[in-house]
Amino acid sequence: MYILGIHTGHDAGAALFKNQQLVAFCKEERLSRIKNHGGVFALAAIDEVLRIAGIERQQIDVLAMTRIKIPLSAYKRTSRPAKDFVDRLRDGSRLRNLYREMYRLRTLDESSVVDLPALRKALQLRPDTEIDFVNHHKAHILGSVMYTDWQTGLYLSFDGGGDHAFYSAYELKDGQLVCHQGEDEILLTEAQDPAASVALAYAYTTEICGFTPLRHEGKITGLAAFGKPLAADAIRDQYLIGDDGHIASRMQGYAELKAFLQQIFNGMRREDIAASIQTAAEEVTLAWIRSLRKRHPATRLGLSGGLFSNVRLNQRIVEMPGIEEIFVFPAMSDEGLPVGCAIDSLLRRHGGVAGLQRGRFTDLYYGSAYSGTDLMAAADSRFRLQPDGEPALTTARLLVEGLVGAVFAGGMEMGPRALGARSILASPTRREVNDSINKRLERTEFMPFAPYVLDQDAEEVFEIDDRNRYACRFMTTTTGVRAAYQSSIPAVVHVDGTARPQIVYRDDNPLYYDILAQFKQLSGVPCLVNTSFNAHEEPIINTPQEALQALADNRIDFLVCDRGLIFPSA
Repeated sequence: MYILGIHTGHDAGAALFKNQQLVAFCKEERLSRIKNHGGVFALAAIDEVLRIAGIERQQIDVLAMTRIKIPLSAYKRTSRPAKDFVDRLRDGSRLRNLYREMYRLRTLDESSVVDLPALRKALQLRPDTEIDFVNHHKAHILGSVMYTDWQTGLYLSFDGGGDHAFYSAYELKDGQLVCHQGEDEILLTEAQDPAASVALAYAYTTEICGFTPLRHEGKITGLAAFGKPLAADAIRDQYLIGDDGHIASRMQGYAELKAFLQQIFNGMRREDIAASIQTAAEEVTLAWIRSLRKRHPATRLGLSGGLFSNVRLNQRIVEMPGIEEIFVFPAMSDEGLPVGCAIDSLLRRHGGVAGLQRGRFTDLYYGSAYSGTDLMAAADSRFRLQPDGEPALTTARLLVEGLVGAVFAGGMEMGPRALGARSILASPTRREVNDSINKRLERTEFMPFAPYVLDQDAEEVFEIDDRNRYACRFMTTTTGVRAAYQSSIPAVVHVDGTARPQIVYRDDNPLYYDILAQFKQLSGVPCLVNTSFNAHEEPIINTPQEALQALADNRIDFLVCDRGLIFPSA
């Protein structure tokens, strides 16, 4: 059975399951080359995941999707005339958000609103293809449920909003998944107040600081370490956490939240603004989790939603008393929703969580897979090929000499982090390398680069243990750096003494692993810089042609794949 999961809002994309196995994933931006591309129904990502799996649309048995944008022509009825509340796209198509229509019509029955045969036709599906619509926050948490092996735990989501909710809490206990916050039936009559969303406050703060919300929040996290949280208490005071974990606010609505932040930040340094919202976000979220755990005791937390892209916050959660392990779904923002949608379809067909074939991720290489042969074959006269039987050793020597390279290996990563399939590599021994690489990539960053570390060295270099080891496979939390190593790897240590490490295992990516193993042998340094292979405001590299163009543009000094190395011909 093939299940296709899709999301058509911002950070749109598609995921494909064969039976209970995720076999392909693609975010729309990786194909369109438009950062955070969304609001698209005719997703190129659909054809991409089908191509990866070697099937056609007629072979899809189930379509699972969020209740976002579908064509106006696929509605049976709407709450407004066709000329109103329609997104008119470049291609002339007209889309409307399904959850808004359901809310206005006061119905939870999608089939009473959507013309399912018309929707199937628009997607070129079989007439008997089943269609499931999935709650936004349930789709968020199900990725964490599927890819943890816990028998009990709390699964939480928090973001800038979806299906009239901003946060949700689910408990897994005795094989049953129970929703304690964010249920559709409640949201239909009692939508959560956007002013109660600290994630939305963080996005507004990103905008106030001159950055792009839903894209540059990481810059705020980085800036926070350079400022003082002057307004943190005043922001924290606006949020009221109930004994049941419900979050209320002294403010009401989007406009009042934004006006409050603009007023309180007026005249404040950008660094202090960042420190204020970071501290407030941490304190509100920790208070929420403490309240939930008091009523629903749990030592293991699964986290998803855009708020939990905040790696510093995730570290604070790890450090909470009584926490045995956290897992952050690696595609934590809306790009991960297609995966959760497909898992919800599996839940419906396999009798709940007990029927799922759950297990932990080992890697995230679910995107387009290209071989070293593909990369070499795509090179033209602008490049010099160096076939090499020991590409890892040659690369390590170049990195020791101070060159900057990029590894291009296999399938593109799922999620926002480069994890060794499309990664830029450099020695971490000089802090200046951050500035030089950022200049070449036209980036303005306030965080150091992330390091990657071999599995056997992880605990020696970083404050890693059973609580955060799984999360550290995918760079979803910061950790402390051991004192013995802080001065030797300055390019990957932030001013607060933390780093965002990736633990690598050889079975997952032999080339990536071996480069570091050889570098360690040559230099004695157990880490390498890993930053995403993309220029400023550009999605992470996908194809061989894009990788080669980056080399031609002097973003890097060389490319490495399993067949050898590539240099500019000059």
